[in-house]
Amino acid sequence: MNFISYKIFVIFKKISFWLFGFSLLTWITSAQLLEIDYSLEKKEESSFRVHVIRYGIVGVSNLQHIDLSVEALKLRFDSKKGSHFSFSVYGTQTLWRGNKIDGLNTFDFVMNPMGGTINGNFFSSISIDRNDTNISKIGLSLGKKWVEGQPLPNFENTRFFDNYGRLGIIHQRLLAEDPLQNTSLYFWGFPNLIVHHSSDSSRQSFFNGELPAIAYGYGMEFGIDYNTQLKLIFLGQQIINTSPESIYGRFVARLTLAYKF
Repeated sequence: MNFISYKIFVIFKKISFWLFGFSLLTWITSAQLLEIDYSLEKKEESSFRVHVIRYGIVGVSNLQHIDLSVEALKLRFDSKKGSHFSFSVYGTQTLWRGNKIDGLNTFDFVMNPMGGTINGNFFSSISIDRNDTNISKIGLSLGKKWVEGQPLPNFENTRFFDNYGRLGIIHQRLLAEDPLQNTSLYFWGFPNLIVHHSSDSSRQSFFNGELPAIAYGYGMEFGIDYNTQLKLIFLGQQIINTSPESIYGRFVARLTLAYKF
């Protein structure tokens, strides 16, 4: 009887852990294509919106990748107090790869916030300061992406899951606005900490064990939003807990152009 009670207790603990993790993932998160808050004043009421096929995104990185991404779905909630919560689904396809090292080609998908054949991401930001032209927010991003790549010899599996997160401060500034012409220009910056997690077997299959199962580092993002329709984004990231001889400890830079349909 004691043994049965112990097994029930263990199962209950496991279920509770995963429910807590799912709740945390759902409510304390942030999106990868950062949303500009075009209303610098506090909103009168909260809103919920659904977007389908909203952005087309072209990116190029210093790992010699050019890729095309689509924001296929976004569920978005904006509270009147300035908080933002959303869930987004992205899909990415490589247009050109010039790197001859298969591991770096796969690594590019890992380091691309919108990378992966399928990428599900939860987004939230909480306003901490606001005035006539500036907004500062805490941003947190958690997600899971399905990555397809070329494994090392003697490994057959061509895909794996990467769990990722970013935490930082978002600074947004209105640079110019002409209400008569309905035009605007915004700038944002997002210095952040990053983390990626995958199984030990996946790291061995695709990266020869040179990328830790839990890899962490830092990132910086700067962007311009023109007329609420066009975004130009520079993103730089680096994993800092690789071995000194690892090729995956390099700084990865990415330039992205996103157009809203």
